[in-house]
Amino acid sequence: MHGRERERRAVLELFQAAGPGAGGVLLLDGGFGTGKSRFLAEVVATATERGFGAAVGQAEAFGGLVPMAPLLAAFDEPSSEAIDSPVVLVERLRARAEALAGIRPVLVALDDLQWADPATLMALRTLQRQLSALPIVWLLARSTCVRRTEAERLFALMEGEGAGRVELGPLPADAVAELIAGFLPAPPSRELSELAAGAAGNPLLLTELLAGLRDEESLQVVGGQTRLVSGRLPERLVRAVTRCLDGLSGPARQVVETAAVLGRAFSPEDVADVLGRTPAGLLLAVQEAIDADILLGTTDVLVFQQDILRKAVLQMLPPPLLQALHHQIGGILLERGGPAMEAAHLLVGGHDGYSRTLARLDQAVDDLLADAPEAAAAVALRAMNLTADHTPQRLARTLRAARAMTEAGRLAEVVELVTQALIQPLQPSGTAQLRSVLAATLLLGGKAADAAREAEQALTAADLSRQARDEARMAMLQAQAGAYVGEQVVRQAEAVLGEPDHHADALLVTATTLLAVASWEAGRLAEGIGLAREAVRRAGAGSAAARRTHPRLALASMLLDAGRLDEARAVLRAAREEVEALGHTAWTAGPALLSARLQLAAHHPAEAVDAAEAGLLAADALGTHLFSAVGAAVLGAAALRRGDLREAAAQVEGEHARLACYAGSQGSVRCALLAAQVMEAQGHPRRAMASLAGVYPMIERNRALLVLDPTTAAWLVRLALRVDDRPRAEAVTTAIEKLAGDNPDVVLAAAAAAHARGLLDGDVESLSAAVGLAADAYARASAREDLGVALAPMARADEAISTFTDALAGYQATGAARDAARVRSRLRLLGVRHRHWVRNDHAKLGWDSLTGTENSVARLVAQGMTNRQVAQQMFISAHTVAFHLRQIFRKLDIGSRVDLTRFVVEEDRLHDRSQRSQD
Repeated sequence: MHGRERERRAVLELFQAAGPGAGGVLLLDGGFGTGKSRFLAEVVATATERGFGAAVGQAEAFGGLVPMAPLLAAFDEPSSEAIDSPVVLVERLRARAEALAGIRPVLVALDDLQWADPATLMALRTLQRQLSALPIVWLLARSTCVRRTEAERLFALMEGEGAGRVELGPLPADAVAELIAGFLPAPPSRELSELAAGAAGNPLLLTELLAGLRDEESLQVVGGQTRLVSGRLPERLVRAVTRCLDGLSGPARQVVETAAVLGRAFSPEDVADVLGRTPAGLLLAVQEAIDADILLGTTDVLVFQQDILRKAVLQMLPPPLLQALHHQIGGILLERGGPAMEAAHLLVGGHDGYSRTLARLDQAVDDLLADAPEAAAAVALRAMNLTADHTPQRLARTLRAARAMTEAGRLAEVVELVTQALIQPLQPSGTAQLRSVLAATLLLGGKAADAAREAEQALTAADLSRQARDEARMAMLQAQAGAYVGEQVVRQAEAVLGEPDHHADALLVTATTLLAVASWEAGRLAEGIGLAREAVRRAGAGSAAARRTHPRLALASMLLDAGRLDEARAVLRAAREEVEALGHTAWTAGPALLSARLQLAAHHPAEAVDAAEAGLLAADALGTHLFSAVGAAVLGAAALRRGDLREAAAQVEGEHARLACYAGSQGSVRCALLAAQVMEAQGHPRRAMASLAGVYPMIERNRALLVLDPTTAAWLVRLALRVDDRPRAEAVTTAIEKLAGDNPDVVLAAAAAAHARGLLDGDVESLSAAVGLAADAYARASAREDLGVALAPMARADEAISTFTDALAGYQATGAARDAARVRSRLRLLGVRHRHWVRNDHAKLGWDSLTGTENSVARLVAQGMTNRQVAQQMFISAHTVAFHLRQIFRKLDIGSRVDLTRFVVEEDRLHDRSQRSQD
């Protein structure tokens, strides 16, 4: 009775009520595959265990030749050679039942009463009434797949007289999960989970699917998940569905098979048109399929209750017939002018030479692209492959397919497709168009330099159409927006905006976005934000192609740098909704990775890491690495703040950090700054300074780099002073002060300028002003720490201690464990000790017994660090590290660093497994 607790309770209540002078009736309805017969068998077994006598019978589809056969078999009453009258048979059965009930309670269980002959149903009605005072429990079951008026009438009468009634529906979700787990050697992959979900909780379909996949060796464990290795449904599932369809009349089966080709949801009008009938002429057949629990009626359409049943029906149809049906349906829908549906069917049913069909498919791609690029890509590829080589139509369809595939995020396929097409002899205009598409694809893949080269080559063609030239210009401007925007590119954008009537909406939005970036980089922050808002407005009022340029992402990035987090959050939410509404898969990673930046700026490091990892996974899956360096910078910054220098270094030196548009892009600068911070934290300030040799000069022409983070300017000044490079410290201070002066409304810049000046001059007043101006909690803590450093040598120890204490609280509140440890070290030098661990009052041994400090020590030692290196990272003494290490060994019952490393690795593996199971 797996997942049938409610139904089981109803049966047990009936058993408990049975006794002298009392029986009961329970009516059981079960649709196809709901496990009715198995449930009945288990009820009989339970009744026998409880001391009941069992009278079990089953009606058969062709058993009507022997009147009352199910009852006679149940009570072990032989039928005589002479045909007895119904009255005689009922009397014999009544006497037999009374005799059995006189010994002990009796369960009469009769299955498949939908096939029962009228005499059996009449006898049931009579016997139940005559024997109602005896301890007899009647469990009467029928399948709803087959409707018989007589059986329905009997069940309705008995229910009206007080009989209980239960219907076996789909299994609940927990029972489905338990059933799946029992079949599989490892958790299912997403593809397998989605396939199993198509059974909609139907026990038979689910069991036949899983058992069939296992028996046919169509499953394989890869990466800790059970994955499909075959696209076909198992034969035992198909046979089960065939048995279900065999119970339907011819017209009902024809409706089901035709509807399966139309899709999971379909309209009765479509079925009627394909079958050459009217909707009214299908009423009985459709109702039969609904009664059989195959179809479900909704407000607007009919739906298959189990999509896996529909897929099995499709697999049952001979391929030539299936293809012919697709083509027939496509032709009908073509006449109606419905491109999306026609494409879905002609995609399978198309044939070479159908020029009219191909022309309609071209229109379908254009219509689908705005909202469903994946579907558009599939249709476009089909149309292209059905077109002969070396024809103008082939080039046009190749371009259409490449654009749709780019929008759908299938970048690697686009590069291969376009590269192969460029090998063919083409007119210069055709080559230019292909290069424009390739440029857009390379840009999304994070290869802006390559994209710019392709766009430049495209623009050299003399006979480009206006549309083709606009596409090439747009690819060029988008590629240039990824790095520092020079005067020449600004002039190009201004020229485009100077002739708005001569250019497409998408190019106008791109040009406006580029000017916004140029203004931002020049230090005119308010102007940059204003132009970015104008680009968003233009996109919203323009075409679908204009909206697909996604200027909100540039606006959100500016708002984040300006510290306007609430506005940035609203813009990112709108950007994410726009990407989803447009079905623009290629841009999925953008909002996700910028959201990770937002979470880090809001000092939610755990949420930032989750969002960054999710965004990078999407980028890796799609090959869209335009924002990958941003994700790497977020992960690296989070690791640095918590003191995991190895992880921070791995992020800024890894593949995602290298996937930046240009060496001067914001993403690459973030990673360069973070890499230098890691070097400085590891005790190599001069190496850090050398690594920034290319960044300091950039600040002169791109002052906005100083607000990539609220503490960027202060850190650059501090590093320069540490290596005795005062000229660079002065250059940074001058740049941030000019930025603050030019943007009085940007409080973040004013705070950064005061902080930088205070560090450069050792000025307590400027550092105090930075503390008061800083709206960001981490920047405020940083300014307080530097203020404390300035106060300590001035014989103002009490003020320094108070300032350091406030800085410590600020760092702790923002999850900056490494910075907090450094401030504790400063306080210890002033004679103040702050406890920086939390006692675990629950576990005494094992990993959970470690304090926060012990946990950090364990992880650093597991990375291969010596006690002295750990001490430097945690700002404690080597003797203290040794003490903590002895405590760790004792609590974990281990004796060496090797054992500790294994323990940490295993703990992380268990944690990752737990996280995956929760996801």
